[in-house]
Amino acid sequence: MDEKSLQLLKVMREQLGETAASRTVDAVAAASSLGMYPGTLDRSLLYLVRAGYLEESADHAMTTQGLYLITFQGIAAIDNA
Repeated sequence: MDEKSLQLLKVMREQLGETAASRTVDAVAAASSLGMYPGTLDRSLLYLVRAGYLEESADHAMTTQGLYLITFQGIAAIDNA
């Protein structure tokens, strides 16, 4: 995994905290905190979805707003790193 995608996933994992009831993460807020440009964000999100670390929401409007679901595989990738 490239460094930018790893950093993005880590920030999204931190959004959940320790006892989150939801797996919803805000990719736009995470990217903003890292100073990522939209093109870099798009490539990282595509990679993270294809790798199985993120899922698009069933509600397309949420994904359009930059909200994704972090998978248990994505959580484990950060927690076990």
